[in-house]
Amino acid sequence: MISRASQANSIWRTLSLAASCLALATLGCSPQGEYFGNVNPPEGSVFRFNIGPEPEYLDPALSTGLYDARVSVLLFEGLTAKDPQTLLPRPGVAERWDISPDGRTYTFHLRADALWSDGQPITAQDFVYSWTRVLTPATGARYAGYLYPIVNAEAFNQGKLQDPSQLGVRALEERTLEVRLNDPAPYFLFLTSFQTYYPVPRAALERYGEQWTDPEHIVNNGPFLLVEHRLHDRMVLERNPNYWNRQEVRTDRIIAFAVDDARTATNMYKAGMLDWLPYPSVPSEYLPYMRGRYRDLMTFPQIALMYYGLNTTRPPLNDVRVRRALALAIDRRAITEGLLRGGEIPTDHFVPAGFPGYPSPPEPVYDPQQAAKLLAEAGYPNGDGFPTLEILVPPDRRNVAEAAQQFWAKNLKIRTTIHSEEFASFLKRWAQIDYDIAGSRWIGDYLDPSTFTDLMESTNGNNNTGYNNPEYDRLQAQARIEFHPEKRLQLLQQGEALILRDAPVIPVYMLAANELVKPYVRGVYPAMWDVLPLNQVWIDREWNGRMPESGRE
Repeated sequence: MISRASQANSIWRTLSLAASCLALATLGCSPQGEYFGNVNPPEGSVFRFNIGPEPEYLDPALSTGLYDARVSVLLFEGLTAKDPQTLLPRPGVAERWDISPDGRTYTFHLRADALWSDGQPITAQDFVYSWTRVLTPATGARYAGYLYPIVNAEAFNQGKLQDPSQLGVRALEERTLEVRLNDPAPYFLFLTSFQTYYPVPRAALERYGEQWTDPEHIVNNGPFLLVEHRLHDRMVLERNPNYWNRQEVRTDRIIAFAVDDARTATNMYKAGMLDWLPYPSVPSEYLPYMRGRYRDLMTFPQIALMYYGLNTTRPPLNDVRVRRALALAIDRRAITEGLLRGGEIPTDHFVPAGFPGYPSPPEPVYDPQQAAKLLAEAGYPNGDGFPTLEILVPPDRRNVAEAAQQFWAKNLKIRTTIHSEEFASFLKRWAQIDYDIAGSRWIGDYLDPSTFTDLMESTNGNNNTGYNNPEYDRLQAQARIEFHPEKRLQLLQQGEALILRDAPVIPVYMLAANELVKPYVRGVYPAMWDVLPLNQVWIDREWNGRMPESGRE
């Protein structure tokens, strides 16, 4: 193994210098005060933030990425909802629930005042319809696997069962929903707060088809209404007067911008056009300059991973020796400490730290000698005869791809090209496994390691690597029926060990959220998931230079 002294090598020194120069050129070199840019509150009861790229879907059944979810949580609500401060599940459309002694049956009791935005009551049958729609193969819901804990959900979604009445979800009464699980799932109440579990309005879907989420047609049940949508520009949302918990909503209007370019979004924040700039809209190359200068820069860890997916269906990446060589040839600590410097933690494990009872990842291995040996064993000594591979990334991940490209060139003598596509195009190619190497991120959706380990099952709609290992699938299935918590986590660890051995993915680092939030903003809280309910956000016009200790209370 190479010593840590190698971190001071020319690769990351060059990358770090280039990033610093770019940041200084953009931000300027002179001190700009304790806050970054304009700190005058907006006029009226309005809150402005940047989603990131234009969301792919507003339909929660089809919603997948971070940017979709940021809007879904404003428009819809499930049986449970995430607490704005803790993100733990709390009552949502369901005011209470009962759990059977064996943990396999949940009975949800819906609120009498839970209404659709058109004033119609939300019923248990709305959830039966919505979940059946998610699981219907023709819907093409990529997150359908999140409903697999429900009896017969997997078989129905895979076309092995045709009768939806056999699903483990039924309306006992108008406001009573029974859900039967295959096995106890201690995280199920987290799942019911997730967008794939949100109810959708059957009448609007059947009348308007794919246009049902347009502002003039949409019917929703969350804290805000969609009143305007300019593609690739902004969405305007207003307080929903029919939302059952409307007294908690403290802002009349939200303007959610869809600005893909992080530098443009940062300039908008500086000019006072945005009140909150969430992850990952602050360019990583700005962070070394900004940290310690500006009180409105917030950094906090996330249960999230940046990794490279490898297309295991294409040569030479169908050879595990090649995949492991690529994984061993990257100095992750050099990337996090020399290039990014944003609080990221290097890792070569697929499950990040932060899950109760699950061991934190050890120090990542950087071993270019072993990497070169494995590549030679695969038939490519010194990179001879190795084909040029393309690294597919969205624009905000190009800098890390450039670092990986240089490590592979230096340590393996192989050539790669970088192809950057806007986020929607990237997602399409990623989902179709139309790439060689792809830079992806995954943010855990609930507080259990299975939110990561499920991804690599052969039948999971988000397994975009072509990885198919029956032993891995068996361990995952066994973990689902293991009632003993410690034994269950051990099974998940055994599965993760197979991922590390087979290397269909190359974990690089655990994410940290670096965000800018104006000092007058209240009700936006640091969280390990960056899909935040904004029910409690408000503008403190009397802040008078006072910033709460947490920065976001």
